[in-house]
Amino acid sequence: MADYNSLGFAFVGLRTTQFATNDKAYRKTGNLELQTNIGFALDEAKRILIVEVQFDFLKKKDAPFLKIGLQGHFEVNAKGWKSLSKNEGSTIVFPQKLITHLVVLTIGAARGALHAKTEGSIYNTYILPTVNVAELIPEDVSFTSKGMVR
Repeated sequence: MADYNSLGFAFVGLRTTQFATNDKAYRKTGNLELQTNIGFALDEAKRILIVEVQFDFLKKKDAPFLKIGLQGHFEVNAKGWKSLSKNEGSTIVFPQKLITHLVVLTIGAARGALHAKTEGSIYNTYILPTVNVAELIPEDVSFTSKGMVR
């Protein structure tokens, strides 16, 4: 598939899966560490790819003072789904450029959710920086009936 813009997908849902602050782990000074996790799930019956991102802000080792997790739900139309299907429909392959685009959209939504949830608090000064998603996801992402292959 050459152009993901012609695929026919829609951003159909957002779900905040995690949000927490931990005042005991918060420090005004010190180095900030940001842990980033990205995961995927597939609802084949509804032709929906779920992109999940989670960010943990740490100043103390292994003790995040701020966490946010968000899912972006992307529905692919029937024609697009067929174009992603391989091996007579037993494998669904999301090209790297497409998956990168969907992750970028989900991270943008997480950035906005983080701002909204921390507005008016000391945690509102922490924003999600830009993330080189292409570096995190260097190849296509594949799913079989047994789950994600990558």
